Amino acid sequence: MISNKAINAMDVCVMIAAHQNQGRVSTTELARRLQLSVSNLESILKPLKDHQIVSSRKGPGGGYEIRGDLSMISMWDIAAVFEPTLAQQSSEALPLEAADFEWGLERVIIDTLSQSALSDFVVVQAMHIPVEAPMVNRFKFKPLTAPLVPKAPNSVFQLHMAL
Repeated sequence: MISNKAINAMDVCVMIAAHQNQGRVSTTELARRLQLSVSNLESILKPLKDHQIVSSRKGPGGGYEIRGDLSMISMWDIAAVFEPTLAQQSSEALPLEAADFEWGLERVIIDTLSQSALSDFVVVQAMHIPVEAPMVNRFKFKPLTAPLVPKAPNSVFQLHMAL
């Protein structure tokens, strides 16, 4: 029920809130730390800015910051920007049992996320320690293992020297 975009939006807000004491966070730094493309990140930040969850400033020293008190912003406030509820959608095509199940599941998700404040997920760092992204190539292949090098003589001449 929760889309990847909503999950990424919650991650973005937690990352911005974690750096609240150190100033604004740039888009490129967020993209690097969360391993998202800049265009994907901007498609998340624009609706958050439109709903006044984050604010931005351009230029040197610019970037994004959370608007307001972290304890007053629930995780549902963030997810609701990207998640339409069943009341907003037409669910007339669903059978009655499926509709009841989906209404109940949606209610549990909304209640759970509404009870969790953004401040519950933020760990304020005392020192700014940069987090290095793991070395992953473009195709996300696992690193190659070291080749096996034989420890035996390679030719007749080397064999005679080994004896």
